[in-house]
Amino acid sequence: MPALVGLLTMLASGHAVAQSITLQAATIAPPDNIWSKVGDRYAEKVAERTGGDVIIQMSYSGVLGSAEETIEALQFGTTNIVIQEVGHLDNYEPLAGLGSYPYLIRDYEHFRVVTEKTDVGKAFHDELEERSGFKLVGAGFRGPREMAVNKRIESVDDLAGLKLRVPNQQIFRDTWTALGASPTPMPSLEVYTAMQQGIIDGAENPLEAQIRSKYYEAVPYVIMTGHVNAYYTFIFDSAYFRGLPEEVQQILIEEGEAAMKWGSEQMQKLIVTYEDYLTERGVEIIRPDVEAFRARLEPMKANYPADFQEWIDRFQRAGED
Repeated sequence: MPALVGLLTMLASGHAVAQSITLQAATIAPPDNIWSKVGDRYAEKVAERTGGDVIIQMSYSGVLGSAEETIEALQFGTTNIVIQEVGHLDNYEPLAGLGSYPYLIRDYEHFRVVTEKTDVGKAFHDELEERSGFKLVGAGFRGPREMAVNKRIESVDDLAGLKLRVPNQQIFRDTWTALGASPTPMPSLEVYTAMQQGIIDGAENPLEAQIRSKYYEAVPYVIMTGHVNAYYTFIFDSAYFRGLPEEVQQILIEEGEAAMKWGSEQMQKLIVTYEDYLTERGVEIIRPDVEAFRARLEPMKANYPADFQEWIDRFQRAGED
């Protein structure tokens, strides 16, 4: 990681820094999306608290590249912050895949237990920083991932051979292979066209992302599997982050956590509107027997190393002690 140009020195008089810092933030979401607004809120609050000496410049709609490309760019300093799910770090550290493990986080209340009411979420982020070299700040609940497909799926057996787009993460490939589908990694920005052209049969994503990308124009069914409750976070290169003045680090942590919490709360208000939005546009929503999906996936846990299994248990037992 290149050294921070003109190493920043805190002025003795207060919060200001001797040289301003500009942080380039990237998201694949469009400017009007809730997670882009989380980034905007982060930028606004950080600028307020530093008197304008720390500026976060937001880039939207994948202008700086895909999720994978912008995360890679963190290591070279061409981006400084990426707003993305934790699981996208699994190419750097397999444990990050836990963020996308099926039926790990049960619902919003369990998410809050993991990330706010116990130390499980913080310990997980600390462990990932040590192993991967990425600093994670905050956790924003996206809502459950559901399927958007071109045919009716009423049971787990109906998945046989289904060509389903998944993020380029091992956990997703393992999950949908175990369920009998044919997982097809593909950048999210290519999914709509691939569904329209019949290259894939469908995709799985939170309803928020399905609506943002207008999947409902390409395929007519949404299958409510709720198989993953993943979350967004602000991702930094750890070495770069630790090279910033301690006061700046603290502000970035505090305001990042607050912005993601605000995003989670806003998402709870939006989630209840999504099914009506989709049905009004001709989508048929199907609710299969989710317990059959869970049962089919239960043996998957044994395929992972002991430490990964221990983390699964820590997440699932969070709040029980």
